[in-house]
Amino acid sequence: MSVSAPTVPFFSDPRGNRLESWTTRSIVTGHELWLRGPDQVARQVAAADPEYRPYSPDATAGPVWTHALASPRASMLPEVASLLNLLSQILTLPEPPNVDSALCLDWYKIPVAGVDPYQWQNTRTAELVSSGKYRFRYQSSMQNQAGRTLTDILCDVINHDVLLQHANVILDVPGHDSKRYVSFGSRLAEAVAYRRGTPMIRVSSKSEFRPEAKNLNSTQKASILEDEFSVSPGASGKSALIIDDVFQSGSSMAAVAKAARASGVVSIQGLCCVRTMRR
Repeated sequence: MSVSAPTVPFFSDPRGNRLESWTTRSIVTGHELWLRGPDQVARQVAAADPEYRPYSPDATAGPVWTHALASPRASMLPEVASLLNLLSQILTLPEPPNVDSALCLDWYKIPVAGVDPYQWQNTRTAELVSSGKYRFRYQSSMQNQAGRTLTDILCDVINHDVLLQHANVILDVPGHDSKRYVSFGSRLAEAVAYRRGTPMIRVSSKSEFRPEAKNLNSTQKASILEDEFSVSPGASGKSALIIDDVFQSGSSMAAVAKAARASGVVSIQGLCCVRTMRR
């Protein structure tokens, strides 16, 4: 991928970012990879190909290109190029505790300057999530169609991300009323597991009912989610992929990841559909 050098410093949104650009250059000892994106992207590249090393002690290429990595390989591995192209299209999120990397298909809303945020339109992905969770909750055929479309997109992301492909078990994030019905997010996790032929371990909730996370502040969430989930010992020694529909603060994913680590899971990736605009 050849790009012209950006002219302004990279702005890192603490809620999540796309990789803005990347390029490579051959050198005598291999090649350089220049990135313009968040630290999380550089860490994913290094995890996908451990041959990459920071090109300078602080792993920065200056105020415009954010990271410079060097590899002894003559050229970039195809799977790394696929990962970088993917991260240019979807969001990389700050990792919740116990999660190695967290990705999201898109934002929930489309910001418009000068317009009340409550009037912002949903992204296409958010429309699918909203249809599955709320609008067509009691219209199974329409809800299933939204779920199938999201499953297609999630599986396509996994197909282009070598780190996600390494997961050999899929975990869900139980809904707030998981004793009565399976949430839309859990159904997505199950659909992705089925489509990919990857075993799914359903995460258990201690409480029969808990308040919805979107209605709680950070302190309340931490209290309610403390030791709320448990994961079967069958996940021990596995690499897990947590699938969820909506990412707000990451507290629910972090709580599942904590339970997974306690069960012996060795690595955890997170993948969700939409990221809310609220921090």
